[in-house]
Amino acid sequence: MEKKKVTKKSVKSRKKPDNKDYFVYECLSALIVTVILFAVSFLSLVGKDREYSENENRYLTAKPQFSWSSLMDGKFMDDAEAYLSDQFLLRDKLVSLRTDIDVFFGKREINDVYIGKKHFLFEKPSVYNETRLKKTFDAMNNLKAKNQGINTYIAIAPNSTEIVSSYLPSNAPVPNQAEQINKIYQNLTGFTPVDLCGPLKKAENPQDLYYRTDHHWTAEAVNIAYREIAKSMGLDPNAYTYENLAVTDSFQGTLASSSGIFSAKDTIKVPTCPSDVMYRVTYVDEERVTTTVFDQQKLGTKSKYEVFFGGNYPEVVIESSSSNDRVLMVVKDSYANSLIPLLIPHYKKIIIVDPRYYNGNIQDIIDTESVTDMLWLYNANTFLNDTSIASKLS
Repeated sequence: MEKKKVTKKSVKSRKKPDNKDYFVYECLSALIVTVILFAVSFLSLVGKDREYSENENRYLTAKPQFSWSSLMDGKFMDDAEAYLSDQFLLRDKLVSLRTDIDVFFGKREINDVYIGKKHFLFEKPSVYNETRLKKTFDAMNNLKAKNQGINTYIAIAPNSTEIVSSYLPSNAPVPNQAEQINKIYQNLTGFTPVDLCGPLKKAENPQDLYYRTDHHWTAEAVNIAYREIAKSMGLDPNAYTYENLAVTDSFQGTLASSSGIFSAKDTIKVPTCPSDVMYRVTYVDEERVTTTVFDQQKLGTKSKYEVFFGGNYPEVVIESSSSNDRVLMVVKDSYANSLIPLLIPHYKKIIIVDPRYYNGNIQDIIDTESVTDMLWLYNANTFLNDTSIASKLS
């Protein structure tokens, strides 16, 4: 075999480029990155600040006020860092990109949200805290003991982790909510429990019972729950005919905001009330009166689920033209907002109280309004975490 002759020219051609060239490239790269960072930071500072992030469902940090004292103790620098982080140019797109990368590499829990199959997002379930719940049970049992003549019902709705479990990510740690709810019922005396787990689990399409991007239940789940609650309360669920009207198909709820995943959109449906039932809605603290339980303006905002009542309020009173003389008090969380419209024709008056915001005396309402029926309507996660019941009733 003929040996290839190595010449000085060939050796020279294999030599690495001059170190000076690498130094120039490094300096040029560093300069470009620095210019980009300074340009983005400058545009973030001079641009118009955003007060609220709809994607994250929170208020953003405002521009800090400078003072020598805040500079010396470090507060100004901390506030400035938080401000630049919140007001950074293209922040939403960068946050979304970071989330997409996390999911691509297998992350299945972000900010207490499980990333499920087929674009389903799940609120991380609450734990059963014996100490906290004992205070809640004692307060509820004491209220019931003072009002033995009132028909009292409790309906705890399971969350999507219990009903749409097949869509959960593999090995996601979730408790048995049916057992948690039964345990809640067992600790309440004189309450008529309403089983919602069983009927919801029997639904033909359980994936339609909860929003994919939000923790609330859909109109399909509400229809099932209404029938079970009505039967338990001695009401005829077939007395009135309702149709669910789709009012938006672009809903992206709190779970999408918390996780930063906006790959799906949900449809919100509202029930059409019977035409022969007239009613008036009074928002007590706001001293505002309307003739509908729906707030159409909310459909133009991020919080589209607030189309029901416009959101959560301390106390709301509904007076209807129903021939029934019964008066219902509903103690509730936001799950009840989409179900209460179905109860309106059955009662002369419905008083809605949300203990998370109400600061009055519930017993005073019971006495003043001559309440005949009381319904506690919560979802399991909220009930397990809610400390306002014990604090407001004690």
